[in-house]
Amino acid sequence: MRYINSIHINGFRGFKDFELSDLKDINILVGENNTGKTSLLEAIHIMEYPGEIGHYVNVCRQREGKGKTSHYNIFENSLSKDNSKVLKEVEISANIENFKKSSYIKVENIDIIKSSSKSSIVKAFKGVIEYYSNRNLTSEKKLYIDEETDSLSINKAESFSPVKITRVMPFDHIDKEIVNIVIKAGKKQDLIGALKIFDKEIIGIENIKEGNEIKTYIDHKTTGLLPISAYGDGLKKVVYLSSVIVEAMDGILLIDEIETAIHYSALREVFKWMIEAANQYKVQIFATTHSSEALDALLECSMELKGDKYLEDSVNVITLKKGDDYYNTKVRLLDGHKAYKFREDFNMELRG
Repeated sequence: MRYINSIHINGFRGFKDFELSDLKDINILVGENNTGKTSLLEAIHIMEYPGEIGHYVNVCRQREGKGKTSHYNIFENSLSKDNSKVLKEVEISANIENFKKSSYIKVENIDIIKSSSKSSIVKAFKGVIEYYSNRNLTSEKKLYIDEETDSLSINKAESFSPVKITRVMPFDHIDKEIVNIVIKAGKKQDLIGALKIFDKEIIGIENIKEGNEIKTYIDHKTTGLLPISAYGDGLKKVVYLSSVIVEAMDGILLIDEIETAIHYSALREVFKWMIEAANQYKVQIFATTHSSEALDALLECSMELKGDKYLEDSVNVITLKKGDDYYNTKVRLLDGHKAYKFREDFNMELRG
């Protein structure tokens, strides 16, 4: 299932008039470090609530982990810098289910005097964030962030969300709460269904409190109830990805560094499962990887499970590369079948 068919980015991070089209069900982003792979995931994620500056800043903050960087600095760092001058406009537009949706930010950088401030003058951004649907202005909100701004609200009830988007960061595989969140949301049977794609003998999943910890247990027809720690890397990763795929059902899943926490020997079984689960739960996937082994495993599993027509129609390998100018991002898009043949016949390097 594909929800986003194309995206245009200008003024965000290292992107200037960047265009990417013909997006498919599974889109694998490759390239050297600092070519814009994570930034592209961020730009897509921003389109979940394209008229909300609080959502914009939260998306940009995720790469910081649990750091205490100010909202002002997070926002400032998201703006493209060209010849040391901060561009004052950001535009992200996407074709979402055949409707053009756009987030447009226009700001000026000002100095203000705050009587409550420790210093008499603080820097601030002041402007607007606009949301357009098919070029019609749907929402316009004032934007203000200064160096001491400590909170930015997100009113999801009054926001326009053209598509549901779930994002996984490289360090999120250690997040034990996602299973609990999915179960509490009443999606336990969906989660078990996703796990059954991996192993038909899985009959249940439980979160059990042991002392001060909540531990995840798998109920299996053969082995009975065992903690997830008793299983290998493949099932551990599948339990986590099952949770986020169920969470992303009928929407988009963004995965940064998909190979994280998967031993190379488990890549094929995890990716076979992921292809089937994404199809069953109608999830469009965008994933980054630095690993040629992960890329090969995904292409080979797609061929074995679905054949060359599926690879051609449903899988992309997207290579990003910086030109002489940092803001000139070059892109090579290969359908999955071409990528598979280039790797199989010529051992071609696709990552850059």
